[in-house]
Amino acid sequence: MLDSLIAESSTEFDIKPRTDMPAGIDGLCIGKTIVINANRTRVEQAQTLAEEISHQEISVGDILNPNDIESAKQETIARRRSFNRLVPLDKLVAAYWQSTTEFELAEHLDVTVEYLFDVLAYYRERYGMIIIRDNILINFANGIQIMKT
Repeated sequence: MLDSLIAESSTEFDIKPRTDMPAGIDGLCIGKTIVINANRTRVEQAQTLAEEISHQEISVGDILNPNDIESAKQETIARRRSFNRLVPLDKLVAAYWQSTTEFELAEHLDVTVEYLFDVLAYYRERYGMIIIRDNILINFANGIQIMKT
């Protein structure tokens, strides 16, 4: 996942994995450069890169202050866009059929379990507890359950 994200975005952005990032910083944008913390796992780096690409596409100005409402709003939008980029609904459904647990599902999707839970919470908020799409019922009420209708 990380390599494909880098390849997709390398013509538009300069991606720089670095091992000397400040504590607690997974990634940041400086102009057209995206710096990601190379001390994280490759899966975590991909998640960070997807979010930082979203910041490059939508964010304006310095959004480092988490107490600023506009910064928090841009952070939320970028995070949601990263969810759609890494785990679109159709990919989530396809991976579900290959998985028996949420841990396997996260592995099939090439994301961390924590990230998967954040994705599921986002989809629950976006679509509601239950949606039916293409003769498939997706239930987000307690994790995820999918069945054919």
